Amino acid sequence: MSTTITHSSGVITPTVQDGYAARIKTRTRVHTILGRRDPDITFRPAGLRAGTLPLVFASRAAAWAAVDALVVGQVFTFDDSDNPEIGMKFVVPEGELEPRLDDETRSVWLLDVPFQEVSV
Repeated sequence: MSTTITHSSGVITPTVQDGYAARIKTRTRVHTILGRRDPDITFRPAGLRAGTLPLVFASRAAAWAAVDALVVGQVFTFDDSDNPEIGMKFVVPEGELEPRLDDETRSVWLLDVPFQEVSV
């Protein structure tokens, strides 16, 4: 498996992508009408994916290099060779990056990257 995050000045290659989950905001509105059993519906397109990419890095240097790239406002390209359907272009939205040393191994670094898919 190969996961890469490409950015304007290079590529981030985590040792492991530790899972994947995304939320897709649905936007169809259901309007209850007094005196009627059936509601009115306003169909609207769904939003793009948002979530968190849990990444594992074998070294402190690799984790902090990833942080340095991810805090720069830019569009990133996410690719996963085993799961091409989760590939996307994304930005890191308002929030926090929290690089941390794994409590169990005390040798690998963990980084949860918030993402908001974009279409450019």
